[in-house]
Amino acid sequence: MQSLRFLCLGILVTFATCSHSKTAKPIEEILWLQSKTPPFHLSKETKQLGLCDDLTQQLMHSIKGVKHTRLVLPQKRINKYIDEGRNVCFPCAIYKRSANKQFLYSLPTAVYPPHNIITTAAKAPELISKHGNPINLVGLLADKNFTYGQADARRFSVQINNIIENSLTHSNVSMSWSSDNESGVVMERLKHGSLDYSLDYPFITSHFSKGNQSNIVNLPIAQNKNKLVPIAVGCATNAPNNFASMAIKKINHALKNNILTSEQYKNNQQYWLNEHFSDFNKAYNQYVLNFDSQTNDAPINTADQSQNKEQL
Repeated sequence: MQSLRFLCLGILVTFATCSHSKTAKPIEEILWLQSKTPPFHLSKETKQLGLCDDLTQQLMHSIKGVKHTRLVLPQKRINKYIDEGRNVCFPCAIYKRSANKQFLYSLPTAVYPPHNIITTAAKAPELISKHGNPINLVGLLADKNFTYGQADARRFSVQINNIIENSLTHSNVSMSWSSDNESGVVMERLKHGSLDYSLDYPFITSHFSKGNQSNIVNLPIAQNKNKLVPIAVGCATNAPNNFASMAIKKINHALKNNILTSEQYKNNQQYWLNEHFSDFNKAYNQYVLNFDSQTNDAPINTADQSQNKEQL
């Protein structure tokens, strides 16, 4: 009988030891990834914080008991860190309701206007004449008479990425390989006629147009015209020890209790995005502060909402 007791005790000790060993380790460090891509990230010399800089800074300040490290990397290296499953989070990813092979997502932190065609004021009338206004992106991408270009590592919404992949079937394409200021390089190539058009958010054009008489303009996309883009923090799904779930739990707590309702954060978002919304405050309240994960996913279609103008 006594030997049976010892046997049972041994089994319980072994079970407890195994259970303890399987318990996820507390997060010791979050690596915050960023690239040299204004206006998402700006140099330290500028007074105005970038769209993603302010969020990262506030998260680092709000999440206690964890070491925070910023890594400034080219976009391709960022993708490599994510795919390798490092303990990394990316502050401004396009939100998705469910985790995928790259990220587990936080609550939405921002809402961006739809991606646009970016071209020169001189080229815009020709694009509109041949492909409408708003632009039929499928037809334009298939038109080998116009040179399309983008940064090689640049990615857009799932819808836009699929259209590019399926419609861009000719060789009149010019990729930019620069690892620094990727959007700025594309803008310069447009200005100098190396490209006819590209794709990006309209606030990218606004940023690079400040302080000079730029000839770069935005044109809405027919397939994307009324679709806002919710943004969130993404943490690497492949990271070990349940890192993504534990990191997102801490991030969501900081977002709900400190950041999303703070005037500093909202003012920074408004600085960059306000001109591209008919009512920025209303959009921020609806799609960030009052976001419903059961009904909203990226992108958000606002076609039937009268408060949103064509630009949204």
